[in-house]
This record gives sequence, structure tokens and C-alpha cells, in this order.
Amino acid sequence: MKRALLLTVFTTLSFIQPALSGIVIKTTLTIGRKSNNCSGFGICSISSSSSYTEGAINGIITVDEESGSMTICVDKKDIEKVQPDKANYFDNKSTVVFAEDYSFPNEINIAAKVRNPIVIRKGEYSLTYKNGKYYIELLL
Repeated sequence: MKRALLLTVFTTLSFIQPALSGIVIKTTLTIGRKSNNCSGFGICSISSSSSYTEGAINGIITVDEESGSMTICVDKKDIEKVQPDKANYFDNKSTVVFAEDYSFPNEINIAAKVRNPIVIRKGEYSLTYKNGKYYIELLL
């Protein structure tokens, strides 16, 4: 009975959240263009975090260097609570546009165990919304 219940819960969770493969890094971040005092859209700052931080936009970065991909996941409620002016960059959108390159800090590169530092290049990227979270898909 317990085994059947666990299998049901695991199966349900796998449909709720996309499968995360590769290295998973918990983060806190500030949305905005670093070069523009954090106004506009982009990543103004990001750091690794060991747990959920109240009053911050919490995120998860998944890096799969083998496939050359990375996903940034952020919670819609955190955006609405911490930086409500940034919600318009996400709501009812299928892409986001980074207006400038962003180089990840060394602590994220070390945690990701990548050969080359991670840089988000200026451009348009796929955005999906599922179960209260936004997912930005990037190529390394």
C-alpha cells in the first residue's frame, strides 16, 4: 500500500514539474539590466543560495553541459511580491529578451562545474509557465 502511494506521488510530481537533469543550483536573483541600475529585463544580480529566502526572488538553475543547455526557473509569486514591476516581462509571454550579455558570478560557475564560464548572450529565449513557475531555456 505504501509503495503504491509513493509511486502515485512520484508519478504525479513528475507531471507537475519538468524533469531536472544535470546540476541543479538554488539561487536568489534580482531582475533587471545590470548596466541600467536594474531597470528593464535581464539579470541584475544572482547568487547561489542553500535554501528558500524570504523577500527574494528564488530560482533554480539547471545546467546540463553535456546537452549544452541551461534552464532558469523562477516562482511567479516571488516576482509579484518582490519585483512586481517585472511581472509584465513574464505574464502571457512565450519568450523573453535579454538586451545585454550577462556573465554569471564565479560561485555559480563553480557550482555548475562547467568548463567555460556561463554567459547569457544578448537575444531572445523561450519562456514557459507551468504550475506557478516560469522557465527560461538557454543554450550554453
